[in-house]
Amino acid sequence: MNRLLMVIAALGCAAVIVVGSSSAFTAMQDIPKESKTPPKEVTLGKDSQSDKYGEVPFNHENHSTKNYSIDGKTVIACVECHHTDQPATALQAPLKTSERPVALTAALLQTADAKPVKTCRACHLQAGDDSAPLPVVTYAGKTTPTKLTNEVAYHTNCNICHDKAIAARPALKGKIPGSNDCLPCHKPVS
Repeated sequence: MNRLLMVIAALGCAAVIVVGSSSAFTAMQDIPKESKTPPKEVTLGKDSQSDKYGEVPFNHENHSTKNYSIDGKTVIACVECHHTDQPATALQAPLKTSERPVALTAALLQTADAKPVKTCRACHLQAGDDSAPLPVVTYAGKTTPTKLTNEVAYHTNCNICHDKAIAARPALKGKIPGSNDCLPCHKPVS
């Protein structure tokens, strides 16, 4: 009887491990590290470590098809966010990494031989994730390097663009969030 209970317990543990592993594997597959199909929407900060600020819904389609540039007259170039997807000669400090011989465009991505686009998380990992080295940069006027986690990368890129747009077009103030406006982007943690 004891032997039967031990076998049942062992099989139960094995089932939990297999089911848990496969569901974790499926969840990881839901977010490809690279793709040739631009997403319509993306949720940033799904695994936020903050107990105050939660997820950030980001409408990729709007940012890539509407006149959301700083001056409001053009579409934002893909390389504004996907900075590694341009030739090395086009990089401006502090950017260092180039993975394409030509600048990424929506038309380029549709060609049969186009290289897929990596997600931000392919390089900008969450703080505490030591699975790959984090990019670091020493900004002008600073003496210590900054680790470019996903949180730092998102905030730097998004806030700089929004702040510049508000400065160029003051009518946007209150319509788009600036550097000090957290909750318009972040869903409050419940």
